[in-house]
Amino acid sequence: MKLSERKRKGPTTTKADNPLRAARKLRTPCLWGELYLPSGDQDKLAAVVILSSSAGVCDIRERYYAGFFASRGVAALAVDSFGPRGITETITDQSRLAEDAMEKDAYAAFALLCAEERVDCRKIALMGVSLGGLAVLRTALTVRRRMFARPERDFAARAALVPPCHIQQRDARTDGRPLLVLLAEEDDYTGVVQPLMYVRRMREAGPADIVLRVYPGAGHCWELAGRPVFLEAAENYSGCLWWQEDDGRLTEADSGRSMAQEEFVLRRREFCALGAHAGGGGREIKQRAAEDILAFLEERAGFSGAVLGRERT
Repeated sequence: MKLSERKRKGPTTTKADNPLRAARKLRTPCLWGELYLPSGDQDKLAAVVILSSSAGVCDIRERYYAGFFASRGVAALAVDSFGPRGITETITDQSRLAEDAMEKDAYAAFALLCAEERVDCRKIALMGVSLGGLAVLRTALTVRRRMFARPERDFAARAALVPPCHIQQRDARTDGRPLLVLLAEEDDYTGVVQPLMYVRRMREAGPADIVLRVYPGAGHCWELAGRPVFLEAAENYSGCLWWQEDDGRLTEADSGRSMAQEEFVLRRREFCALGAHAGGGGREIKQRAAEDILAFLEERAGFSGAVLGRERT
């Protein structure tokens, strides 16, 4: 089935501040997702694969960004990592999703898009929010790419939004492809200190092409309008730091104690706090984030075209 055969006409919402567009749900033996396509029949589309947060694929976030990209002439595939695994959310229990599940889904999405004749395989980017953002960072690391026997190049660029970085690969070398990291200054959920440290370590390990932006006054899940909401049952790991060794074992940065990944999962409540804030942003900041991602892809990954930088009509 070709991409043009998956497109459906008509908007999914009439709100001017939300560019949601009709999407076709995809279900294959390897991947579930929602595909958003630009209007028109232009050939060789650039595309963005979107990995979700711990809340799963939501209208205000993953579908918003997917619709925004489609409105600017870029195809978008919002990946559902939860549905095929019988999960509704991982906010209250991060052990529900296997550590490498989203990386597998990202690569399955890349393969699916590459099989489509309308997509330019040289211009497929990967972005992820929060939990999905961590998976994005992992796909850039050379040691983890070897785990999946990845070729030298797959994604043309990557964007990680507010990624949790309490577990950092000790070997922080990346494949050198462009990486955008967007953080929120007031984030008390995934935090700011750990992601800033990870970016610094990746740069020092080099070579790394990393653009970093911290949005002043923004909180975690800035796509949610209104006052921040306190999620009292959310697992919050922003107060701990562990190194992940090449063999998968974890070493606590402060104490030096070591344990297998499976043991950490079983004992995770010893290392996390409960409760964090989400929201406090809305239309203006998520519009800015979407524009920043598109500008980054245009500048660093060649996602050029007449439709970039302005709304399609």
